[in-house]
Amino acid sequence: MKYQLQPESAVLDNDGLTISAGWTIVYNVDAKGEFIQTTYQYLPIGVGLPANAYLEAPKSVKDNQAIIHDGQQWTYPKDLRGTKIYSIETGAETTLQEVGEIPDGYTDLKPASEFDSWDGKKWQFDKNKQHQYEINQASTKKNQLLAEATTQISYLQDAVDSQIANEQEAQLLIEWKKYRVMVNRIDIEQTPNIDWPKNPNN
Repeated sequence: MKYQLQPESAVLDNDGLTISAGWTIVYNVDAKGEFIQTTYQYLPIGVGLPANAYLEAPKSVKDNQAIIHDGQQWTYPKDLRGTKIYSIETGAETTLQEVGEIPDGYTDLKPASEFDSWDGKKWQFDKNKQHQYEINQASTKKNQLLAEATTQISYLQDAVDSQIANEQEAQLLIEWKKYRVMVNRIDIEQTPNIDWPKNPNN
C-alpha cells in the first residue's frame, strides 16, 4: 500500500514481548491494582508492556463498583469509599477509605443519639447508656464542688486557727463545712433527680 493511514499496531508474543513494533492501547493501574486510565503506548521490538499495564480492556461498571486487576484478571468489587460508617461498639463516625464491603464491626446506619446501642440489625435508644452518662456527669460535678468547698474551708480555717477571722469568715467556715457534708452525701445514682445544695457564696 502506498500510504499508511493508520499507525502500525504492536504485536506481542506469548511471553509478552513485542515481535512487531508499533502502538497499542494499554490499561493502566496503580500500585493496588485499581484502574487509572487508558493510554496509547509505543512498544519497540523486544520489550513488553510497562509495569502496571494490561492489554485486556476492563468492562464498564456502575458508580458503586471499582475496577481492580488482581494480577490475573479484572475484578469489580463494591466501591463505597467516601461513605460515612459507624462503629457498632461506640457509634463513632468514620469515612470508608478502602474498596470493598463495609468492614465487620461497622454499619452505614447513623445512630440517632449518643445513647443508641446496636442490637445486631439497627440502633436502639439505650436508657442504661444515658443513665451511665448522667452518672458520670454527676460524679464530675460532685468532685468539682467538693474540691471547691475544700479550698474555701482551708482558707477560712487558716483564718480561724490564726485568730484573725472576722465574724463573716467564721460564719462562712461553718456554712462551707455544712455544704461539703451535704455535697458528700449526694447519691449520684439518683441523677438526674438530684437537688444540689446551694453554694454558700451565692
